[in-house]
Amino acid sequence: MSRRNYISLFVLIIAVLQLQSCSNTKFLTGDQKLYTGRKKIQVISAEKGKTIKPAEEIAGQITLVQPNNSLMGKRVLPPVGLWFYNYRKPDEGKSGGFLYRKLKKEPVLLSIVNPEQRCLKIESELFVNGYFNSNATFKIDTSQSNPKKAKIEYQVEVTQPYLLNTIMNPPACDSIDTLINRFTPELNLKSGDVFSLQTIRNEKQKLASMIIEKGYYFFSPENIEVIADTTDIPFRINLLIRKKTDIEPYVCRKYSINKVGVLINQSTGSENTNLPYDTITYDGIYITGQTTYLKPQTVSRAILFREGDIYSETKHKGTIPLLNNYGVFESVRMEFTVVDTLQHKMDLLVELRPKKDVSLNIEGAVQAKSTGFAGPNTEITIAHANISHSANRLQLKTFGGFEWQWGSKSEDELGSNSYNAGINSSFIFPRMMVPFKSIRENSSLIAKSVGTLGFEFINNVRYYRMNSVNTSFGYQWNKKQNITHQLYPVRINIVSLKQTTAEFDSIVKTNPYVKKSFEEQTIIGPRYYFSYDNTAGTKNGIYFTGEISTSGNLIYLINQFGNKEKPYQLLGEVYSQFIKTTVDLRYYTNTPKQGWIMRFYAGNGFSYGNSEVMPYVEQYYSGGSNSLRGFIARSLGPGGYKPQEYNGIVDQTGDIKLEMNVEYRFPLTKMLHSALFLESGNVWLLNPDVNRPNSQFKFDTFANQLAVDTGLGLRFDFDFFVLRTDFGIPLRYPYNEGNGNWVPFNEMFSKTKLNIAIGYPF
Repeated sequence: MSRRNYISLFVLIIAVLQLQSCSNTKFLTGDQKLYTGRKKIQVISAEKGKTIKPAEEIAGQITLVQPNNSLMGKRVLPPVGLWFYNYRKPDEGKSGGFLYRKLKKEPVLLSIVNPEQRCLKIESELFVNGYFNSNATFKIDTSQSNPKKAKIEYQVEVTQPYLLNTIMNPPACDSIDTLINRFTPELNLKSGDVFSLQTIRNEKQKLASMIIEKGYYFFSPENIEVIADTTDIPFRINLLIRKKTDIEPYVCRKYSINKVGVLINQSTGSENTNLPYDTITYDGIYITGQTTYLKPQTVSRAILFREGDIYSETKHKGTIPLLNNYGVFESVRMEFTVVDTLQHKMDLLVELRPKKDVSLNIEGAVQAKSTGFAGPNTEITIAHANISHSANRLQLKTFGGFEWQWGSKSEDELGSNSYNAGINSSFIFPRMMVPFKSIRENSSLIAKSVGTLGFEFINNVRYYRMNSVNTSFGYQWNKKQNITHQLYPVRINIVSLKQTTAEFDSIVKTNPYVKKSFEEQTIIGPRYYFSYDNTAGTKNGIYFTGEISTSGNLIYLINQFGNKEKPYQLLGEVYSQFIKTTVDLRYYTNTPKQGWIMRFYAGNGFSYGNSEVMPYVEQYYSGGSNSLRGFIARSLGPGGYKPQEYNGIVDQTGDIKLEMNVEYRFPLTKMLHSALFLESGNVWLLNPDVNRPNSQFKFDTFANQLAVDTGLGLRFDFDFFVLRTDFGIPLRYPYNEGNGNWVPFNEMFSKTKLNIAIGYPF
């Protein structure tokens, strides 16, 4: 069947499905109506601007119900799920098969939407957010062409919201009152703020935590009351914050730690059931159970409480992540027990259940490339999580891949097969190891020290053989849950080009820039990485990473005193000298799996001193399954340069990268999700290259050198991993194709690229 016939068939199927959608309502019974969406919500108020915006947001969230076959809340897609539910419904007692179970969608009925209850919910939510006098109503708008279909029109009337006037405390009668009066000014409750019941709840929790931190273990937000009272001033409310009067006496007492104990239980599924149980004391901590599993100093380092300490919620919550940071426990549980009611003392028992020390992981995959190569690759990882009984983790990973090229090879090629193999090792210490200084674990610093060493051998069948040796040592730490830091003061990567083919030599001979990028690939210098991620369990999440790395500065300074000729070498190889910065900013309106996702990526590498160009392994590229999906990986740029042909190796990389992605992700079924995307970007050189005209970044020309693509993707979510397929359609090339940069409409679909990958692109 020709391509035109395929397109005609596809259009016919869509048309049939659209026609079928009209008859889906024939399955409705009685007064049932199919919900087809809501009209624009009318919010009526004398107030405008910021004052009324919260009311609009509340009404919008409560009335948002997705109708069948909707995209961004509107019915624009063929009703495939509804069609399966109505027309492919199985006989009684049968499941209906895989496609039916995965694709069916029950009709969204007007009775399910229940606009009456939603109006009551709007009024309730507006009340707790300061809009005390509100009224929500609705109207049903039945379709003239089909009375079984209906939309809903909501109307909300609100008045001016009530604002906080004065926040007060009664005179202090005891220590709890004193603390409440002291901490109240630190709360996020200020005169002039809009009254919000949720804000008051949050601040009660904050106030209770501040009191608990002072040793009042049994205190809780329920022991605080906030009394709201209207004033003579219209739309103003006073707040009185105090403790409740019927609190049990023990709640108002400050508690200290009597005895600290640690119980190390037997691990689940342990084969050795006769390990001796013992009791030892170290640093004031009583350790019982399998005391030989971890050294006592390792255990005590993560326990922040000691005998005589006042109870602290910060230490309580800080001890658990410190113990989990060791990576050797299945579970961590802390239990406080009152043992002296007169002296107000508690015993602390930390119960630990170890997991198996040794783990083995084997991964395999088969990949095929557009260059004609295909073959398997494998990774085998073995790890021991408790070296020297100190929770030190040793990990060894061996990896390798084998590819062969279909068809005959040229005589000057190194062989008909291409392969790579290597080994990486890492040693992770669950603490900050700084020379000549001991950093004690604390609740605000969760840290690891990481050392790595690796070797890889690469045989690129058509071009070269290459060895790579790398090593590094650095630190990973976080002080806040959403923020992570990584600093590698020692980082060395030595890449040696061992043998090349005549074809490779002919390519680099005509381009000194590319040649030097391969010759100068020895990297020695620090790297710093910062990330912020609040996307877990929240809407409007932000993900940001920033990275800066340098190479060659210290050794270049040393070489300056040797009167050697440039370029300087390290272990017989010319080393690189550069500075490189990269930022990646993402915004999620819902979750990483659903909603709008906007991404901005920018990177810049600058070579100097001992280097004329950035090393090839540090250069940027664009295109591929995690970049611009309408273009082959490494096929774009640099700048407006158009290569004679894409050779798949070195030409399409650059020193600067800009990329912008917008994607809308939405579910089709529980397992099957989809996405629409629009992307733009490219790479550029920082300096001009006579062999690649229009490749340099310039502020007055870079916008015209942006590539653009769009497309549709499917994601098969199997919970433990996501299989992704994206169909990328190129819209605009960074260079002139003869009739301009834009791809003619009749050529777009023939140039579509299929990308298959694991996980989401960003």
